[in-house]
Amino acid sequence: MDNLHDIGVLGSGPAALFIAAACARRGASVALIAPEPESPWKPNYCLWADELPEGMEDLVEHLWAEVCVVTPWRSQVLERPYIKLETRELQGFLWDTLRSGSVRVTSDRATGLDHREGETRVHTEDGATKRVRVVIDASGAGSLFIRRMHRRAPAFQTAFGLLLRAPNHGFDPKRMVLMDFGDPSSHASGPPSFLYVLPLGEDRLFVEETSLARRPAMRLDLLRARLEARLARHGLEQCERLSEEHCSIPMGLGLPEPRQPLVPFGTAAAMVHPASGYLISRVLRQADPVAESILAGLAHGDAALAIASGNATLWPRPQRTVWELYGFGLETLVGMSASQIARFFDAFFQLPKDAWSGFLSGNLSPSALGFVMTQIFRSLPASVRWHLVRTGLSAGAAPLLRSALQPGTT
Repeated sequence: MDNLHDIGVLGSGPAALFIAAACARRGASVALIAPEPESPWKPNYCLWADELPEGMEDLVEHLWAEVCVVTPWRSQVLERPYIKLETRELQGFLWDTLRSGSVRVTSDRATGLDHREGETRVHTEDGATKRVRVVIDASGAGSLFIRRMHRRAPAFQTAFGLLLRAPNHGFDPKRMVLMDFGDPSSHASGPPSFLYVLPLGEDRLFVEETSLARRPAMRLDLLRARLEARLARHGLEQCERLSEEHCSIPMGLGLPEPRQPLVPFGTAAAMVHPASGYLISRVLRQADPVAESILAGLAHGDAALAIASGNATLWPRPQRTVWELYGFGLETLVGMSASQIARFFDAFFQLPKDAWSGFLSGNLSPSALGFVMTQIFRSLPASVRWHLVRTGLSAGAAPLLRSALQPGTT
């Protein structure tokens, strides 16, 4: 039988490594369990520069002073810097932190959890058993162990991207393109999508065709075809392809029950922003507070208290209410046509900076978020307003009420 560890972390993506590192830095013994724990990460991890915690500046690969949003009616420049983290450096930084602490890595898949008083026994695919005081499940949307307050079909943000060697590509190296809806021919048929562009100097360019939120997920072959057509229109179709990236991010998963014998984290904990699909900034913001609350409970010798404290820190009642409000916004985005979604973002980014940036940050109070959503609604054309009303009525209020009335949250 394995020695008893303070923390058992399931998973090896950014959420898993950030929470494991936060625990290890505070002196906890950590067992990290994942099928291929050191498999290289491939995605780009980007966020607004003001969301980066202190001490991580050396992990920034690129910073853009300006962000551009293009619709058929205007091009807007947002003066909020945006950054891309260096993926290999980020992964290496976290592994260095883990190796400097008391961490045991197991290359295996967790298949069962046996919760007992004061500990949980994690059973793995190869028949081994790991003993931990608290399980943190950061294994992703497909977690086998998390109980959710309600089950609903997620929407998916899907994207297909290419890293190009593109001398004289024509994009301003000081400005990234967050959303380009400006070419109606790119989504003349089928669900809407937009172009996302990261100019990485004078001769490298990352371009990505993205579907914001659809149910079912938009097909990658359609996104790829649209991206190839865009490259041809920009005269970039012959550029050398250095790598490709594709993803399908589940959005709007049911929130985890607050009373369960483990602590979810990352996508498994429904931390993906339901309206934007961003996760990394929330992981960075929450890893330390959640780790501190869990370890404070363990310091009192009480694993049950540690688990309850971790869940309460991650999802206090006001934040649960905020996330359900965002869920209403997600449902409206899922059903929008190309014209409606372009109109929506055209109006959205004309709001005051505090309003749109607060909405995207995901850390507003329920009343503040309600105020911003009202501002958005008033600024939209009548046709888009009617779509929002119709979708809101069909979505119903049950999930929001369940979250607000759930006992045991603060």
